[in-house]
Amino acid sequence: MLKYTICFIKKNGELLLINRRKSPNMGKWNGVGGKIEKDESPYQGVMREVLEETGLELDEVVHAGNVIWKSDMEVSGMYVFLADLLKDVHLPTPLKMDEGILDWKPLEWILHPDNGGVVSNMKMFLPKMLNGEYGLEHIFEYVGEDVVNYTTSPLPIRV
Repeated sequence: MLKYTICFIKKNGELLLINRRKSPNMGKWNGVGGKIEKDESPYQGVMREVLEETGLELDEVVHAGNVIWKSDMEVSGMYVFLADLLKDVHLPTPLKMDEGILDWKPLEWILHPDNGGVVSNMKMFLPKMLNGEYGLEHIFEYVGEDVVNYTTSPLPIRV
């Protein structure tokens, strides 16, 4: 089982991202998520993390795939979920939270090749997931903070 979850919450062509206050990815925009607690399923973990970090209670999330990162220091990964925020639910931003600053960001801005303000691997795996390519494991190999190899393979089991 992987240690982490992340959720990309969609509304009106934008995603809710958090600019993290702490490492890892301090100062970078990323989805909302965190560590899965003992005896939690990935689903329970992502629902808890979204509530803690945003105050939002989501009706439904979809497991879109996994992201694995490998370096000389560690091999780890996260379950990636997507959610649509209901039309009648509003979250005004920017909003300062304990984990960082929440803000709605347009997809074009997030995926722009010159945008160094988002977590680097997000621009590689997220477009596939947002286009409905679920059931893949996205594997990133790093040297330092640089991605040196990126591959995908079918997930053995859906969450």
